[in-house]
Amino acid sequence: MNTAATEIVLEARAITKRYPGTIALDRVTFRVHRNQVNVLIGENGAGKSTLMRILAGVEAADEGELLLDGATISVRSPREAASHGISIVHQELSTLPNLDISENIFAGRELVKAAILVDRPAQDLRSAAALRKLRRPMPVRTPAAQLSLGCRQIAEAARTLDQGARILILDEPTSALSTAEADSLFHVIADLKRAGVTIIYISHRLNELLHLGDCFTVLRSGRVVGEALRAEVSRQWIVERMSGNAGAGEVQTRVPAAGAPELLVVKGLSLAASGTDEAAQAPLHDLSFTLHRREILGVYGLLGAGRTELLESLAGSRPSFAGQIILGGKQLHISTVADAVKAGIVLVPEDRQRDGLIPEMSIRENISLGSETGFFLSRARETLRVRELAGELNIATRDLELPVTTLSGGNQQKALIARCMMRSPSLLLLDEPTRGVDAVAKVEVYRILRGLAAKGLGILFTSSEIEETRMLADRVLVLCQGRISAKFSFAELTDETLFAAASPAVSTAHSSQSSELRSHD
Repeated sequence: MNTAATEIVLEARAITKRYPGTIALDRVTFRVHRNQVNVLIGENGAGKSTLMRILAGVEAADEGELLLDGATISVRSPREAASHGISIVHQELSTLPNLDISENIFAGRELVKAAILVDRPAQDLRSAAALRKLRRPMPVRTPAAQLSLGCRQIAEAARTLDQGARILILDEPTSALSTAEADSLFHVIADLKRAGVTIIYISHRLNELLHLGDCFTVLRSGRVVGEALRAEVSRQWIVERMSGNAGAGEVQTRVPAAGAPELLVVKGLSLAASGTDEAAQAPLHDLSFTLHRREILGVYGLLGAGRTELLESLAGSRPSFAGQIILGGKQLHISTVADAVKAGIVLVPEDRQRDGLIPEMSIRENISLGSETGFFLSRARETLRVRELAGELNIATRDLELPVTTLSGGNQQKALIARCMMRSPSLLLLDEPTRGVDAVAKVEVYRILRGLAAKGLGILFTSSEIEETRMLADRVLVLCQGRISAKFSFAELTDETLFAAASPAVSTAHSSQSSELRSHD
């Protein structure tokens, strides 16, 4: 990489970190360029988090050294890292909900007067100043419990800024943010750069990395396998280095569903607001659409648009909906999840840890869960089918009897897809199919879904990522405030049209197009 135009502010040189039975980092040299967004990329387990914990003083390296502005420094604790201007905002935010913004910014380092009293006015003034630097003024006495996730991110960034952070590590900062909140964070990052802060940015979302990044470093199996400036980097460059395989970033060509018979017909699906508040806005209003065999239909929308509610209604976990669901020419009466499964509809949920996997069970048990159809279960037949699916979906494990928690995020997601396929469905629903999955595993999941669609399966998925929606969907429904605001074919998809149709302020401009397209579904 040509670094002549940039200056190295921090260097982790020849860092090695060993754990029992594994080498997490093997003589890694990571260079951080001053006043740039330094992107660190790698599959789960590549060593990213270990390296960041060393930089932030949470762990110590077994070998190697850290240099700041060319001088060797010692970083043995987060406090010592902060004294050198190195701070980290973890994926799991540390905001205390029982404290207000100002109290959170100064938690553990309160300003005092008369040696005993907390100087709240001084803290409030400095907190407000830090928020103004980020161009995100907020009332500093607002309780953190009332803040959106995006605003809590900003409060943590303000804390690091007040501490005099020169180098800020952001670990998966947008993993739980809506599109609008993520966009707000990107503006904050630009403001931090203008304020002279150097950023280290970690994310699985390649569109974010390519949008924000100035300098790129790729880790694989604890070693640096690529360094480049933005002008030299493409999606293919990243994925090939992460995986070690040329062509790994290529997604399977779409198989047109033109001429395929209709599989799913939804007419006038509406879902009332839950709870007793009759004034609450209903999450779904009069949705009508179709899905063909061999087709992948995407549902895009911003936070609160009704995407999850739609899938859960079809899957039987929200049985109070009104309207008709017709699958394979037969009208369904779905009041339970079991009704949906029996009809051939299965769902991969958004939160696989909470709603999908059972961590106490093995990989095999998680895949076969609920697939038995008779009183006597043939363990041999079940195991044979599990092994077949594990091979077809390329689930990386040396033993299916290991706990499911030993799998990476991508392989856990494939295990949930395998569980769905154990039931031989005709309609597969996926809510955020690659959430928390690294870039290489994402491409693998896309290939799996394309292969399933080519075999005749109908697939309906929701995603909060515009990039994922464009890459995977043959057609897209856009939801805005519980209504279909637009429908697009693959050829019509652009980032601009999708976001515009999903945004409440402009989605009404698409309503006439939506009603016109509805008659052609």
